[in-house]
Amino acid sequence: MTRPPVRLSTVVMCHPSRLAGAERVAAECAPLPARIVRDPDPGGFPSPLRTAKAAWAAVAPGAMQDDAHLAPGFAGHVTALLERHPDRAVSLSVLWVSPYNSYRVRQAAVGGYASVRLAPWEWVPSLALALPAGTARELAAYLAEFPDDTRDDDEHIAVFCAERGIPVVAPVPHLLDHGVGPSVAGNDHHGIRLAVACANGPVATAHWDGPELTDPARHGGLGYAVELVASRCHVRIRRSGEQEAAEQPFTWPWRPWSALLGVAHETIAAAARAAGPAPRALPAEPAGEVWAAGYLLGALTPDGGDARAEHRRVREDARAAALRSWITAGLRPGDLEALGEEGCAAAAEWAARAVAGGRSAREAGKRTAAYGGGVPAPNEETPAPEHAAVERMARREARLLLGPAPGELPDVRLRVVPCPEHPGADPALPVSDLPVRWLGEHLSEAAGDSTLVVHACERLEPRPLAGLAALLDGGWKGTVETRAATVARLRAAGLRGAALTAAVDDAERRFAAGDGAVVTLPAACRAAGGTPRRLWPHDDAELSAADGVYARLRLRRVRETPL
Repeated sequence: MTRPPVRLSTVVMCHPSRLAGAERVAAECAPLPARIVRDPDPGGFPSPLRTAKAAWAAVAPGAMQDDAHLAPGFAGHVTALLERHPDRAVSLSVLWVSPYNSYRVRQAAVGGYASVRLAPWEWVPSLALALPAGTARELAAYLAEFPDDTRDDDEHIAVFCAERGIPVVAPVPHLLDHGVGPSVAGNDHHGIRLAVACANGPVATAHWDGPELTDPARHGGLGYAVELVASRCHVRIRRSGEQEAAEQPFTWPWRPWSALLGVAHETIAAAARAAGPAPRALPAEPAGEVWAAGYLLGALTPDGGDARAEHRRVREDARAAALRSWITAGLRPGDLEALGEEGCAAAAEWAARAVAGGRSAREAGKRTAAYGGGVPAPNEETPAPEHAAVERMARREARLLLGPAPGELPDVRLRVVPCPEHPGADPALPVSDLPVRWLGEHLSEAAGDSTLVVHACERLEPRPLAGLAALLDGGWKGTVETRAATVARLRAAGLRGAALTAAVDDAERRFAAGDGAVVTLPAACRAAGGTPRRLWPHDDAELSAADGVYARLRLRRVRETPL
């Protein structure tokens, strides 16, 4: 049965201060007739929802914002997309600030897909969104029930679609990009918000008949995303049993937690060494993080199998754009500035080499079993009696990591103790790998009722800080030391060997119970560019002896727990 041709009604959401931008967008929609719907209360508090209500009430199957920049031939592409996906919500652009959906788009881009199914648990990208007319009317009535001060229409739209089983898809490449001007909706805290993979040349409308990536970013039933933020590669895991916000900052570092996705961190590092030197302009540590992100992207993405030669250039352009935007969005401003334009291009090429390495490993079947399913791996060692304290520490850290993550870290005073081995270490370095927003901004020498004491040579990781947040949110006040800071204090007091281990063990027990004024955060510590160690960031004959046993026990405890 032949479907009737798609008829489109288009609305441009507009704040009156940006009417000129809305008029430009409406003109770029031609030959589609586009109406402009203005914020009904432009002098009120910023609320995208307020204008979205008016836009969807205009019975518009498509709506977009006034700061969009449309691809050439926009009208024809939208028509072709909606003919391909007539009963779905179609988000025409995904911005790189969406943790899960931006990763899904990158998977589709490197796999050669023409479209991708978006994550139902993350907000719906609403820079430009198309819906069937009947669904649009239903959405307008749904949004009308919410007060304007709930602000975010994209969160409400996500719930609306999820409750009704409406899939949301995005085209790859995207059909429009976001502007770089200041936000009138109060979203400047996101920084620059650009699309993941925009078209970089002409695209034939027949491209949209290509394959769709329908169930991306799952491993062993686990929803996840690999992200590059502040020059660090992390894994974001959707805890199905916990109500964690999609963009909460307490992510898992790839070393060692890429194992949860079936790729051992040792495999990633070995592939980087075999690939030869990284670009000269890219320092060693960010080069390793970019490689890890790219390798995981390649290893975890199935090939789309699109053999249509006439669309190869579009697929290649989308892949290149997705990796370029990852570098621009994922590296620290200081690293980007040092790289310059040529260095950023070289970093994107390094990421492309990593993707190719990951894809080769995938084709060769170099994957381990899925973790997080509640089933212990076979042939796991039984801890020796002398490792009883090590096993307790591993169990405590697993429990800490698996606790629910809040939206942000409460304000905490930060105190850095010097390293006896490197007395000149920069006291700013322990927090240098943390994202500023929601984490780093809450750690300072002046704010907070409680104190976190850290070792000068360790680098704090996001995920263990979720346990600190839970302790403080429960009303406890006092001083929390990292393991390395506790060890430094105990060693200065003369403790060694079993007595030192017993003292750390007891301090961790008190953290779990919220008992005492000084407790120890039960989490491993990591030096710059290193793998997490049980007690001490540096290699030490006494303190490092059980690191391997500890890492295996901790991983076992995590993967025995359904995620």
